[in-house]
Amino acid sequence: MKAEEIDKLMEIQYLKGRLDELYKGYVPHNTSTSNRIVDSRISKYEEKLRSTDEVAFRLYMVEKQNRMYAKSKSKGRIKELLEEILPHITDTQLIVKIQKQLERY
Repeated sequence: MKAEEIDKLMEIQYLKGRLDELYKGYVPHNTSTSNRIVDSRISKYEEKLRSTDEVAFRLYMVEKQNRMYAKSKSKGRIKELLEEILPHITDTQLIVKIQKQLERY
């Protein structure tokens, strides 16, 4: 591998890492100023990744969608499990905690 190829791969890794960190704190459809700043940073890093390597950008977007799908599927399973177990619990504090968690889903 040449030094330029290594530099390009390292830049791609860096950009993907930055995007992952920004997406962790990003709440879509939120109108707060800080969220708009994060949104503009996401756009900046996405464009930088796209200009660095189009294939890496496309792969990153597919990977991101797969993570979102897996997360929503997992949340659905957890919700079903909590709803199934709720009638069998007698501890009122635990019932309240489970109901609060179910409201979040």
